[in-house]
Amino acid sequence: MRGDRTLFVHGELDIATAPELVDLLARLRHHRHAVVLDLAEVTFMDSTGLTTLMDAHRAAEEDGWSFTVRRASPAVRRVFELANVTGVLDDG
Repeated sequence: MRGDRTLFVHGELDIATAPELVDLLARLRHHRHAVVLDLAEVTFMDSTGLTTLMDAHRAAEEDGWSFTVRRASPAVRRVFELANVTGVLDDG
């Protein structure tokens, strides 16, 4: 596996911004870079943002790609709680 990448997401993760993250994650996954996604500065996340994170999580489980979500902001944590997927978060 190649070097780890920590991505810091700021602002909104929604239908307007998620496609850029999807593309970036796809490239990093293709090159087998381990990814840590830091969401401490996300102020808003909609269902598109949630789908983006869940798709990346599922891809990691399916093919051994290393993908971790850390430091979820209160806005992100709330969406995860509503969707009952808090187990995706790595609070360690």
